[in-house]
Amino acid sequence: MTDTPPAPDPFAPTAASEQFMERAGLLFEMVGMPRAAGRVLGALLVAPAGGLTPAELAERLQASRAGISGAVKHLTLLGLAERAPNPGERADRFRVRPNAWATLTEQGNRKLQTLHDLAADGLQALPPGAEAAPLREMQRFYGHWLRLFPAVLEDWHRINQEDRMNPKEES
Repeated sequence: MTDTPPAPDPFAPTAASEQFMERAGLLFEMVGMPRAAGRVLGALLVAPAGGLTPAELAERLQASRAGISGAVKHLTLLGLAERAPNPGERADRFRVRPNAWATLTEQGNRKLQTLHDLAADGLQALPPGAEAAPLREMQRFYGHWLRLFPAVLEDWHRINQEDRMNPKEES
C-alpha cells in the first residue's frame, strides 16, 4: 500500500497573499482600525467564496483565537464582515459583507459631518480678535464633501446594482 500525499489546499495562502494581509493590517490601522481587524479583513478579501472559519483565520494569520474573535466582532459591528452559513458545518464562517465599502464610507461621512459641525461651533465660539479663516476653511471643505457625497453614493449603488443584474465574465 502506497501513501499518497494529501492534495494541496487550493486556498492556502501564498507569499503574495500573506504580504497583502499584513499590508491590509497596516493600512487599516493607519485609518483607525485595530491592526488585527485589518489583517482579518485582508484575509477575508483573499478568502475562498465560502469564507473562512475563525480557526482558519487564526492559522493563516498566526494569531490567537481570542484575537481573531475580537477582530471578527469588530468587523461585523462595522458592517464589513458577516457570517457565511455553510449547512452541515458547525463552525461559523465569515466573509466580506456585500456593499462593505459603501457602508464603511457612509460611516466615515458621519465623521465628516461631525467635523463640519465642530467648525460651525468653533466659529460661534471665536473670541474677539481670533482668526476665523482656519475654521471657515474647515467648514467649507467638509460642507463641500457633504454636498457631493450623496450623489456619489447614489451613483455607486446604481452601478453596483447594474453589475449584479448583468454580471460580466471574469477575464
